[in-house]
Amino acid sequence: MIIGSRSSRLIAVLDMLEGAGREEKTGHDVEKGRREYRGYGYGYVSGEQMSRALNISREAVWKYISMLRGYGYTIDAKPRLGYMLVGVPDRLYPWEIMKELGECSIVSDIIYYGDVESTQDVALRLAERGRDSILVVAERQSKGRGRLSRRWVSPDGGLWFSLIVRPRISTGHVTLLSLATALAVCNAIRSLNLPARIKWPNDVLINHRKVAGILIDMSMEHDRINYAVVGVGINANVSIESIESRIGDADRESYYGSTSLMHELGRAVDRVRLTALLLKELEGVYSRLAHRADILAAIREVMLFGPVRVVEGGGEAMAVDGVAMDIDDDGSLLVKSDHGVKRITSGYVRIRHM
Repeated sequence: MIIGSRSSRLIAVLDMLEGAGREEKTGHDVEKGRREYRGYGYGYVSGEQMSRALNISREAVWKYISMLRGYGYTIDAKPRLGYMLVGVPDRLYPWEIMKELGECSIVSDIIYYGDVESTQDVALRLAERGRDSILVVAERQSKGRGRLSRRWVSPDGGLWFSLIVRPRISTGHVTLLSLATALAVCNAIRSLNLPARIKWPNDVLINHRKVAGILIDMSMEHDRINYAVVGVGINANVSIESIESRIGDADRESYYGSTSLMHELGRAVDRVRLTALLLKELEGVYSRLAHRADILAAIREVMLFGPVRVVEGGGEAMAVDGVAMDIDDDGSLLVKSDHGVKRITSGYVRIRHM
């Protein structure tokens, strides 16, 4: 587990290594941004320079270089030249996310795990202790979960996180929080020129296959939400086979196919950049929750409507077949069937033409 930036001096050493690369770049290359040029080795910085700039010993510089190598950074060392950063690991380290993210009102600190049972469970324990604006992120989850207690397969290469928020909405609008989160996820994926859509209430699909899901756990009191833990799972750089091979028989009844960003794009995505982009989208969407009409209009633009089967508490025997027509002002799904228009506030919705 890594909490926050781990060590300000460790990050200062990393910044100086990156800075040596920046000084060698000119013109259009600089405009591409910090993550466009990282990992190609454009300059050396000496241990003496780092020692003087950071007011630490040469031995301490070597210690931090060794730590960075232990975290997976590739750093070349040459006598009389110093150190050069030549490779950056594909890891969701807190300092990498924070640097890409910049100022963000909904994230004050980040907790990172290589392996964890569930980021949602960790975040819930922190929320119960009064913590707020904490992002819990992991490379892998062994007991990830989705809605209705379904298992969420979380192998290497995905984006699995939980965020503690305290939304200023009434308990009557909790479905809107879920849809707003799905909108942010959808927007982040669409920025990659992928046709992401929302399946009510909180799945995100590409070409009718699931690429992301959302789980929200919350503590409520009277008409007030004490806190919400927003769990997001995105199949980023994940092979479809690695997901489907882990789906058990109990989950196949509701399974309608998975995809990943890597599969759709034909290349891997920068997960740190995607995380920062999504957090910025969440910040923007959550700040507009009070403007319900605007949020609902944006959700409707990317929501999948059409023939559906809705399975509520009574199971398949009580399922409702109809046509999803719209969403209500509180985020409920409006389904027209032979018996009229029904407001759906919970349950599982299956798009029938899939």
